[in-house]
Parts: sequence; structure tokens; C-alpha cells
Amino acid sequence: MRIAFTSCMSSVSFPQQPAWNEIAARNPDVLVLLGDSAYYDADDSSMAKLKEMSADGFAQHAHKRIARQLAQPGFRALVQRPQLSTYAIWDDHDFLWNGACGGDIAKQPPWRIYVPPSRAVFAAYRAALAARLASGSFPASPFAWSPDVAEPGYSTVALPGKVLLHLTDGRSYKRRKGSMLGETQLAALEAACDAADPDTVHLVASGVVFEARNGETWLDHEQDYKRLLALAARHRILVLSGDIHDNNLATYRQTGGRPLFEATASGAAICTAVTLGALQRNWGLLEIDDNAVNIEIFKSGVPQYQGSIARAAWQ
Repeated sequence: MRIAFTSCMSSVSFPQQPAWNEIAARNPDVLVLLGDSAYYDADDSSMAKLKEMSADGFAQHAHKRIARQLAQPGFRALVQRPQLSTYAIWDDHDFLWNGACGGDIAKQPPWRIYVPPSRAVFAAYRAALAARLASGSFPASPFAWSPDVAEPGYSTVALPGKVLLHLTDGRSYKRRKGSMLGETQLAALEAACDAADPDTVHLVASGVVFEARNGETWLDHEQDYKRLLALAARHRILVLSGDIHDNNLATYRQTGGRPLFEATASGAAICTAVTLGALQRNWGLLEIDDNAVNIEIFKSGVPQYQGSIARAAWQ
């Protein structure tokens, strides 16, 4: 089984996106999009402009950005493949704006009006991906949105070969000083791992990296960080992460338990600083069989990192 993963693309500034053709050439069975499928607060917009919009104005803006990405030729051709299943989580730029934390926004009346339309647009995006962009699967403009759409939340996807994909929501409940996933989501993640076959490989899709020297990380949220490490000590966990407009492979070894592994692929079609700096063309590929999880992470069409995790020993 082949699983491709990436994050961070802007069809406004980068209408040419060759990463999708590169991914297609490897014939993946699954594509995981790790957040920032659009940049609501960049290109010809800004955080300040978004905060001046009405709720409906924001809905139309977000819908237009997602629609542009769905119409990008390489992306569209890839996600329409009948043998490919695509799953997406959101991060800050396709939630609201840079660094937005849903748990804090909920307490800010001027800004929380944007959360319901954002949920509605993202739900429509996910539905269109699940339908492989079948005719009419993504609503036409103007977008008629419901205020009652639930947040993406946490869910799992059972994949062949005892592999479980955990789709997390790192924005709806996040607080700068507090939890990132929230207690309900953390408990659900733990319960899903504990209930699975002991030989299962758990892929945790995360919008942010586990550790870093700057930017948003799990390490900023002590409770979530420690609980994921404790979970990894008991189970075979590989975190798939995005956000940083760069790639990485990391191992977090623990005393008395299994290590936690992380593969980061960020920047399918974006610059280092969104519209400034080096153009990024980054994506990753897992090839999973009964014996190993083989990892390749590509930068500008060339393998940048490669690694293999033995399933039995998980090392």
C-alpha cells in the first residue's frame, strides 16, 4: 500500500503545481492532505481584510479559494483517480488565518462569527474529495452555507494491512495556553489505539510538527505532547505532519517504550514565507507492507529523506 502526504498549497499565487503530477507517477492508494489546502489570509487578502468581512463575505471568500484549488488541473486529475482515496485535515490558513486557535476565538465575539462558515466550506471540500470531484460534489458559487455544520473533529480510517489513519483536528479546540486537541479528542485517540489490533501501525495526521525550535508544535501543549508520547510507548505511531514549508524525518526515543516517529512534508505549492523565499515542492510517500514502513520525502522532485521502520521491532 502506498500513502502520499503533503500540505500547504496556494492556487492563487501558484497556479502551476507540478507536485501533483509527481505524486500521480507513484500511483498511491491514499492521499493525506495535512492542512493549509488554501490560504484565506494571503495573496490578495490579509488577516486584517478577513476581520473586516461579514460572516457571509468570509464564506464566499473561503469557498472561492477552495474552489480554485479543486480546479487546479494536476490536483483535480490526481484526486479524481478511481483507485485513490483522499483525506484532508485543516490547519490555521484553511481554518481562519495565521495562528488562529479555535478555543481562543470562541471567546472573541468579533471573530467567532467566521467559524461556522469556515466549517461549512471545509466540510464541502471534504465531501468533494470523498466523491472524487464528481459533478456537483462541490457547491457552486455563491456558496449557501449552514451555520449548523460541525467541526471536522477526530476520526479514523481503517486501511488495509492493519494500518489505522487518525485524522486530528488541531484548530477547533486549540488554545495558545492550554490543550491543542482538547480532552475529548485526546481520549478518542487513546481509545482507538488501545482498541486496535496490537500489530496495527497508527498514522496520526497532524497539521503541526511534534517538535521544532520555532513555529507551532505539539511541544507548545504539554498535556497533548506527553500523552502522545505515552501512547507511542505502547503502540506503533508515526506522525504525518505539515505546516513548516519544509521536510523532515524525526525519531523521539523513550526509556521503557517504543519510539515515536515523525515524517514531515510541507509545501506542495508555496514559498518558504508563503509568497516570499524559495518555492517549495514537497511531498512524502509511505510504502507499507507486512514487514516495514518505508518512507521517502521529496523536495523539488528529488528524494530528500529516506527511512525504513521495521514493523515487528518498531525501530
